[in-house]
Amino acid sequence: MTGIVKFFILLLIWSAVLFGQDDSSGITLLNQRKFSEAQSYFESCIKKDNKDYEAHYYLAVSLSRQGKFDEAEDEIDEAIDLNETIAKYHLARGQILGQKAMNANIISQGFLAPKIKNAFLRASELDPSNIEARQALFNYYIMAPGIMGGSTEKALEQANAIVSLNPYRGYNLLSTYYARVKKDTVEAEKQIQKAIAAKPDSGDGYKRLGYLYMSQERFTDAYSQMKRYIELEPANPDSYDSYADVLKAEQKYDLAIEKYLRALSINKNYSASIFSLGECYELKGLKQKAKETYQWFLTVDPQGRRAESAKKKINEL
Repeated sequence: MTGIVKFFILLLIWSAVLFGQDDSSGITLLNQRKFSEAQSYFESCIKKDNKDYEAHYYLAVSLSRQGKFDEAEDEIDEAIDLNETIAKYHLARGQILGQKAMNANIISQGFLAPKIKNAFLRASELDPSNIEARQALFNYYIMAPGIMGGSTEKALEQANAIVSLNPYRGYNLLSTYYARVKKDTVEAEKQIQKAIAAKPDSGDGYKRLGYLYMSQERFTDAYSQMKRYIELEPANPDSYDSYADVLKAEQKYDLAIEKYLRALSINKNYSASIFSLGECYELKGLKQKAKETYQWFLTVDPQGRRAESAKKKINEL
């Protein structure tokens, strides 16, 4: 996998959710992940009023969630043509183009990259307090090659701007900056500790610290952070999934499997745990069980970032 493709994948992982809570029937369908039904709903809205830019925006969201990125691009462009002044439209455009880039060749990625950056820039210009737009820019600057407009200095500027808007999120981004750019895990740890102090009741800070410790093979410290995450968010499958990741990293596969299954007992469609469960079975030499688990993953997340890896593993097992 090229560094450029890795950039786009991480960009998408960190991208903000495109929609929020609303009383609209169509947005309710989106929040329920009924994307095909949401598509039909917003298409009917557009038939009634083709200049309904919000309907075009949400139709773009519905299409992108189904992997229909070309159609989604057309709809978000239509929304922007109708009303260029709304920041979330440009943010969505950047995210949709980023999704297209994941499956594009290197030449096409180079063509799409400036469009992605410009979309995020426009979103932040229209709404300087839009944290999602600034975070998208941070992700772009820190991951994109310099020839595509990447800049660690500009990434740092965005992180510091976010600190002033939301200290918790800003400090977490600074931890990413110091760990990735400066290779300074000591400073990265300090920034996560600041984030935790800003929002001590959130499990995410402890999760981040746990993964930092895991990357350093400080497993005892990692377990303590993930345990705190579970204590704070026992109904969140990701807390058990994160603890299991540490067990897997330490090659304690049986214990990891128990935690992944615990996560799936909370949410049977939690795709991250399904994929990692398959990896544990594979590492234990349980090829048939691993294959079945990867097949299960594809029924749950056929368009996800790990879908191609799951297909490849199925063919190899």
